Amino acid sequence: MKSNTLSVACLAFVVVATGASYAVGQQPTPPPANQPIPSESVPTTTGGWPTPEEAVNRMSSKLNLTDDQKAKITPIIADRQTQMRALMADTSGRRLRKARKAKSIMSDSDKKIQAVLTSDQRKTYAQMKEQRKEQLQERRQQHAGSDMQ
Repeated sequence: MKSNTLSVACLAFVVVATGASYAVGQQPTPPPANQPIPSESVPTTTGGWPTPEEAVNRMSSKLNLTDDQKAKITPIIADRQTQMRALMADTSGRRLRKARKAKSIMSDSDKKIQAVLTSDQRKTYAQMKEQRKEQLQERRQQHAGSDMQ
């Protein structure tokens, strides 16, 4: 259960960081387990994390961000990715503690992003987060179902 919590937190980060759902029919190829987390420049289609600019561009397509908003959100996402990479690279912590820390990092960055958005954009952003949450739950259920077979 504890390992699932960390896996869920990490997956949630990747989903939130991309700012959009994967295209229908495209499944990302996860990096090999013995490989370090890919560099920031690796596109999401290879299973790596998007650059902060790519994540902001995806968000912008849904939220119609201004250039000023993009400039303010990009460093927030970059900081979030740096913190998440450091957390994932730390092998000394307990999994549950790491999952809580990941959730805290995501929550803090979401608050900063929401502070940059207009009222209408915050509503859309909340809807986007809810959709990603539902997709994550569906994937967890599918994964749990495949483990029992």
